[in-house]
Amino acid sequence: MPIRVISLAACSLLLAAFALLAWTAQLDKCATFDEPLHFLGAWVQTHYDDFRVNPEDPPLWKFYLAAGTDKSALKMDRHTDLWNLMLDNLPAPALHYAVRTMYQTPGNQPDWLLRAGRARMLLVAVLLGVTIAWWAWRLGGPFAAVVATAAFSLDPNFLAHSPLIKNDVAITLVLVLVMATVWLLGERATLLRCAALFLLVGVALTTKFSGLLALPMIAIALTGRALIPKPWPFLKWTLQTRLSRSSAAAAVLLSCALLGYVLVWACYGFRFSPSPDSGQRFDYALLLQYCAENEMIVSQDPPPIYPTNTQLREWVNQWKPDLTASAVQFADRHKLFPQAWLFGFLFTYASSLARRCFLSGNIGIGGWWYYFPLAMVFKTPLATLAGFGLAGMVLTRRRSAAVRDWWPIAATLVAPIFYIAVAMRSHLDIGLRHIFPVYPFLFVFLGVTAAAAFRRRPKITGWIVSLLFLGLLAETVAAYPDYIPFFNVAAGGSRGGLALLGDSNIDWGQDLPALADWQRDHPDRQLYLCRLGLPDPRYYHLHYIQMTGSQMPAPDQTIPSGLSPIYAISAAALQGPYMPLRQRQFYQRFLQEKPEAILHGTIYLFDKVPD
Repeated sequence: MPIRVISLAACSLLLAAFALLAWTAQLDKCATFDEPLHFLGAWVQTHYDDFRVNPEDPPLWKFYLAAGTDKSALKMDRHTDLWNLMLDNLPAPALHYAVRTMYQTPGNQPDWLLRAGRARMLLVAVLLGVTIAWWAWRLGGPFAAVVATAAFSLDPNFLAHSPLIKNDVAITLVLVLVMATVWLLGERATLLRCAALFLLVGVALTTKFSGLLALPMIAIALTGRALIPKPWPFLKWTLQTRLSRSSAAAAVLLSCALLGYVLVWACYGFRFSPSPDSGQRFDYALLLQYCAENEMIVSQDPPPIYPTNTQLREWVNQWKPDLTASAVQFADRHKLFPQAWLFGFLFTYASSLARRCFLSGNIGIGGWWYYFPLAMVFKTPLATLAGFGLAGMVLTRRRSAAVRDWWPIAATLVAPIFYIAVAMRSHLDIGLRHIFPVYPFLFVFLGVTAAAAFRRRPKITGWIVSLLFLGLLAETVAAYPDYIPFFNVAAGGSRGGLALLGDSNIDWGQDLPALADWQRDHPDRQLYLCRLGLPDPRYYHLHYIQMTGSQMPAPDQTIPSGLSPIYAISAAALQGPYMPLRQRQFYQRFLQEKPEAILHGTIYLFDKVPD
């Protein structure tokens, strides 16, 4: 049988296994913290032509999520105070509205609706896998495609997040397609390839605000193409000089920006107002205060984790809008962009200025430049890390003379290097998912390098690749179905991860069903509960007394039943980055105790309150 057929079959089987593992792993999980809000935002913009819910995430991927669904499948009350408060407050009203609508409105079936949405998001992830396989095949042949596809398909982090109603995997797909198209365009610029790039830039700008990075990534890559002393076939011309290639690159970049701008307006129906009622607008007052507080906090030396209200008021009074805030206000006054896009962008920017985050037992508010490199070390499977290391060694040992064409290398390396450099400067250190766009390029690099090594030393390379594949398979299967709290063996698994990383790296509130099952099996215990997450525990028939600091609706019980107590505390609460200092100190006492049980690596059960 031809090697091409075998390789195609292998890639297909790997992607089928990916879809099966990712889908079945989420069947016993409830919504993560962000999913109800994103789903509701998709529903409202699609069925009610209103963008007030979840403006911090652009709308294109949410149209995909809700397109063709039945409007009557979700009952909504748009005549409440929360509905109007969403226009002049930070996301708190929208979060409360999402919980009330999805979990507290009779007749709504949130898990059924979310599962249907997750199926659509999983298709996006499979397309990402296909793109990785195709690009690796084009650059390195069938062997490269199989290696790259295996690295993606068995990655626990992508298995965890691919079905979720989030735009992290979606923007990863878009940015990979952008750079793959840039590579093709750099090989030969046809009208179709140019049009595809223009369209993809617009898709990036309307999928996630980090999609704005597509423009500088394209600029850097095409500048490299212009500088490479190689003729560039461009439409009906062949560009021989550096000046002509630079002019063509500038024209492509400008066209990308212009068409992207038009597509942003198109996604919002060429309407400035976030609501069909043109008189309804977002109020920037509280958002600007939030921006001022965060900017002034990180300007202190050192940035205070728990600033007082008095300090915040003093700092806000001293604040002068920076260039970004001023530009957004200017664009808003002159209606240069849809207001929902501007409001969402400024909120995203303000959130990235200062955010409490957790790393190796420490809480910071200004982030750490080394957060994402460490997160990759902790949460990437050991076999994949070893593969990256070996690929780097192979690349550095190759003679520079053997590199005939630098353009494929430049096109594939610009994006991951630039993206992680920007992420390391950000203060939004809350999850490996924020650098997902780095990984597909590394998978392609891994595949291409493995193929090059296989051509030179097939026997030893075959053995190494086989051993790494078996190691990756073993680590991934062992983690099933708990892929969100995955940490590699060297990091100690999810138990070791409790001391390393927080937020969406380990506990996103996804395991309420597991706690409900535990309570049904232990009716003789009085449950005390502290967790962070949006889904209402009462929807899963949990009966509990709410502990201090818990991020839940009104408690199910207020009077202890007299049964033997059990204290269920989520990993996020034990780490405590989002809690006031006194509450965090209270929950840290539990870390000195041995838990009675640990549910899916995220909910810790203790039989007593430590002294």
